[in-house]
Order: sequence, then C-alpha cells, then structure tokens
Amino acid sequence: MKYLKRFNEDIEGTIDSNGIMKPNIDVKTDSINTIYDKSWENYLPEYVTLNYKGELFKFKKDNIMLHSDMVQITYASTPMDSQESEEIWGTPDTLEFDIYFAKEDDEDDKVVLNIDITYGDLMACEFIIEAPNKIKVVEYTSYHSKFDPSNTVFGLVDDSLESFINFLNKFSGMKLKKEDFKFLDQNDNYTPN
Repeated sequence: MKYLKRFNEDIEGTIDSNGIMKPNIDVKTDSINTIYDKSWENYLPEYVTLNYKGELFKFKKDNIMLHSDMVQITYASTPMDSQESEEIWGTPDTLEFDIYFAKEDDEDDKVVLNIDITYGDLMACEFIIEAPNKIKVVEYTSYHSKFDPSNTVFGLVDDSLESFINFLNKFSGMKLKKEDFKFLDQNDNYTPN
C-alpha cells in the first residue's frame, strides 16, 4: 500500500483543481518532481556510444518504459555512420539501462538509484548510487573483472559517459562527476575490490 499511495500522490500532483494535467515542475529550481512526467526524457542522450572489446558501437534512444519503482531505457543499435536504428549482424541489438528507485526515508528528498546496464543478454554492469555521490559497484565486466576474465573493455566513450552523468544529476540530491564513474569509462583505470 505504501507504494500505491506514493504513486497516487505523484499522479495527483500533476492534476490541478480543474482536472487539467500540468507538468509537475518546481518553477524556482526548474526541476521535475515526479518520474511520471514524461518531459524528463528530454534529458536523456539521443545517442550512446559503447566501447566493447575495443570496437565502438552506437545506439539510438528507443523505447522507454515507466514502472512504479523503475524506469527501463532502451537504446537500439545504429551503424556508426548513420542516424537511424538498424540491426547489425553479429552484435547485440540493444543497450538497456534499468534504473530502480528507492528513498532512504520520507523526510528526505534524496533517492537511491540501483542501475543495471545490459548489453544484449550480457549483464554488463550493476551499481548503486546514494546521493550525493556515493557509488557501490555490484557487478563489473570490464578490465580486471572477476565476472569476465577476458580482461577486455566494456565502457562508454567520454561524451556518452558525460551525457549519462548529466542525466543522473537531474535526480534529487545527485552531484556526480566523471571521476566517480571510472568503472564505466573506456580506460583501464579502475580495479574492482
């Protein structure tokens, strides 16, 4: 019931007394107050480029699914020299970001994000972010990984990583920097614990 009540409160927050739907935006801070307001999707990068085992793969923003406690953001494969999604034979068709939401307590606006990144069928990375910038890596499949002994790269190229971090910083209380995401960049500069 707790989640249903919170869901209903969020929906009511977007409907004014006349029954007109309005974006639930705090005009003082220009921040969105509910995940059910679809305008937050504009903050997602249109394209994401992945370095996987030394090859670059480009993905275009595709399907976005909203659930009561999570968001699934799917990117579809796109040839490097194209703007349109299409299947590339021999490589996974999707790169998906699953973001699960939790709040530490009802008094605080800060959220905890549990993020899974899936490349095709490969669970490539899982990590938890607690505001403002505490990150715990749960699963990691790049250099020096215990899960993937091939010792090859799985990482976002610099501009894609920056765009992803900028998107995450839109959530309440987040103050993330590129240095916090060494485990997700394409460089060999992270050693898992």
